[in-house]
Amino acid sequence: MAENEPKKSNYLPLWFYVADAASGGTDTEMSIAGEATAADCPQQPIPWAGSIVGMSLQLEAACAAGTGTVYPTINGVTAASALVLDAVTNTQYTAAAWRRHLYPFTKNQRIGAQYTTTATWTAGPTQSLVACVWVHVEEN
Repeated sequence: MAENEPKKSNYLPLWFYVADAASGGTDTEMSIAGEATAADCPQQPIPWAGSIVGMSLQLEAACAAGTGTVYPTINGVTAASALVLDAVTNTQYTAAAWRRHLYPFTKNQRIGAQYTTTATWTAGPTQSLVACVWVHVEEN
């Protein structure tokens, strides 16, 4: 195996962020963590084939009203089940895992995250939201 090829057990975390998840947003791209805005860099190309195997969310402060829905994307298109943050069940954190090969992607496709919020969405002073999309890459 070449040095730059992944092992079968490679699970990679891809971090996405939005500084202020505004209420009433629809299918809004999150930026790769560390970038100023989603327009700077909304998706991460992956140099191997693989599948989305999980996602975890963290909100800066507990959700007080409404819901925020986040879902992973492949090339900007919804690719996996959504996770929801709300004022009742998952107020600040949530996570889910999916079996390998359920949400596959091919070499060089781009992985991202988008969110949608209701008009009543209220969460903390700035509503900062972090999503980690977990991928499993296949051996070449």
